[in-house]
Amino acid sequence: YIIKSMLSDGNDKKVLLLTPGASTEGKRKSTAFAERIRGLIGDKIVIEDCAISELFFELSPDKIAIYHPGKSFDLREFDLVVIRHIGKMINEAQAIVQYCEYFGIRYADGYLNRLILDSKISTQFLLWFNGIRNWPHTFYGNVDEMKRRFAEFGDTTILKDNEGSKGRLNFLVHSVTEVDQIHNDHPDKRFMLQQFIANQGDLRILIFDGKPVLAIERRGVGASHLNNTSQGGSARIVPVESIQQKVIDMCVKVAEVTKLEVAGVDVMFAADGKPYLLEVNNAPQISSGSFKEEKAQKYSEMLLEMVGCGD
Repeated sequence: YIIKSMLSDGNDKKVLLLTPGASTEGKRKSTAFAERIRGLIGDKIVIEDCAISELFFELSPDKIAIYHPGKSFDLREFDLVVIRHIGKMINEAQAIVQYCEYFGIRYADGYLNRLILDSKISTQFLLWFNGIRNWPHTFYGNVDEMKRRFAEFGDTTILKDNEGSKGRLNFLVHSVTEVDQIHNDHPDKRFMLQQFIANQGDLRILIFDGKPVLAIERRGVGASHLNNTSQGGSARIVPVESIQQKVIDMCVKVAEVTKLEVAGVDVMFAADGKPYLLEVNNAPQISSGSFKEEKAQKYSEMLLEMVGCGD
């Protein structure tokens, strides 16, 4: 997507004012405030404003972007991004400040640069900026833009809840009509559209206190595209030493960057063997799901080592 900025092409400093939602009343108040600031500042700087919910987030192994589809600007065009307030958009705000940090854009307020892992998009952005970039191509945010770009993923793609877990609200979709229907059925949810990668299963690799301790191979059953055991998939333990070292190293780094002593890193392999990160879980079903005894044993060993009582 090529950004053709409608902002000044000169040397003017550019400031973006962000508010959370895109309700009619919210937009009216936000626009009125921006106009008041423009009147006070004059032509010294360019002031732009929009809602966070209007923005579009894109991520792939070799690209990352946050842009406004209608106003045709990318956040990288600004000298300062001010998040006036966030409402329920904390996960999006986290991705925005990570973006600003990486590209050297000043932002406010600094408290927003904190670790938040209950959102897929904010976690993906965090890891991408720390060099872990092998995610499936992902779209998130403005639904109209998601539908406009749907065809880039072909005729099969994944639509899943940004805050979902255990395979909940995770759909295989084949048309813009399905995308519309799912959004309409779940108006309180925010979904991401993600490249579908044909596979024969995935691995849940448990990292405890920086060490790979257990690897569980999971495969879907029947026509389901989901490999989660919570969605009926089958599972078996595979030796950690049988997994490519580069994959293990990646999972260990994921746990380190996300500051998780207990992490479940989900890795899927494409037909050509290329590994893709699917999710990072900060509560990876240690006391439930499959192989509870094996997970409890490794968990106990971790606790002993953390207090200096290990072998």
